[in-house]
Amino acid sequence: MRVLFYLPVVTSWWFDNIVEPLIRCVASVAEVHVLAPAPWRNTGLGPAELGRCVDLPNVHWAIVDSGDHASLRTVPADREGLIAYVRSLAPDLVLCRSADFDTPQAFPGVVRYIMEAVTAPFDLVSPANTVHFTEAPFVNGFLPTLPDADAARLDALIAPAWADMQAYWREACGEREDVFRVLGLDTGRPAFLLPLEYEHEENFYLQHRPGSRSSRELVAQAAAAVKGIGTLVVTDHPLNAQHVDRDAFYDFLATLDNVVLVEDPVWDTPPTIALARHVDGALLHDSKSFALAAAFGVPMRRHSRFASAPWLHDGAELSAFVRAVAAGTAMRPEEAMVRRWFGYHLANEAFYPTDPTLTGAMVIDRAMRPVDPGRWQAGIGRVQFRNPLVEDAA
Repeated sequence: MRVLFYLPVVTSWWFDNIVEPLIRCVASVAEVHVLAPAPWRNTGLGPAELGRCVDLPNVHWAIVDSGDHASLRTVPADREGLIAYVRSLAPDLVLCRSADFDTPQAFPGVVRYIMEAVTAPFDLVSPANTVHFTEAPFVNGFLPTLPDADAARLDALIAPAWADMQAYWREACGEREDVFRVLGLDTGRPAFLLPLEYEHEENFYLQHRPGSRSSRELVAQAAAAVKGIGTLVVTDHPLNAQHVDRDAFYDFLATLDNVVLVEDPVWDTPPTIALARHVDGALLHDSKSFALAAAFGVPMRRHSRFASAPWLHDGAELSAFVRAVAAGTAMRPEEAMVRRWFGYHLANEAFYPTDPTLTGAMVIDRAMRPVDPGRWQAGIGRVQFRNPLVEDAA
């Protein structure tokens, strides 16, 4: 078995916490090649990353440091040369951390993208570095056709964790009237949640955003759509607060009279989760926050180049969606399918590379055999929620 790790947009954190552990696992059972560009915009591999792997002499490294190596993050300048090189390696499996989804499709072997798993509103053993392999990134709610017995088993596996999760957030998020009062929101007006995505220069996935709109443009568009109908409630990605200068953007938000920015936790609950339980509608792009809206039964509208499961009902045109939410007629995600999807994602897809029980054979199997009921019980076992009402009574 020959495995290629293709890593044009891997960050240092991602390499240390996700990719290096995967390489170590896989190198114990397969021939491993790593193809990545030199560092640029906090992506790529440099001396620090390579230095962590000096004890892996059998791993083959190819670092692209030519003048156009930056193009690997978007559209490779020498696409045909890149494809020819990968074909010369003849990998059986390619694991990609790439924001260019087209070029890897020309690679030989089985191609999978390493993407963040959806963890919220569940709490997993290792949420920060929980990932999954997919052949179609950003497809919200992907669920393969399952035999009836397997679907019923997933429903049964997720049911206790689902009940505990709902009870936990019901307790933690309080009542709508109380949350809105604390935030100064009018309970008599429809509230629309807009959770923003990470907008650092290292996030090359933003190139797929329709129209390449900035957060400022997205907020302006949404604010115009809800004006006179409701309130737009904006939450920022937590990494923006840490790594991006948002002062000018926040000043802009302050000029909009029907927009409220919520930065701080609400009773120790992250603002996006606290609000997702209580808003009337959610405006989404490629944020994983779709899972919050789905779990809490909130109507959502997604503007994206990527597909969504039909049972999410997120495809309405913006102005029509706003009117439907205000009228109380907006379609909600289908709870039974949402619950089953969470069961599938957590039991079958999500895993963390630093799991001490993870082996190289298991990593390869996850990529080569996307659906395996044999791993479902262990997958659900990583969910840590306990019902606070039951705990209080104990």
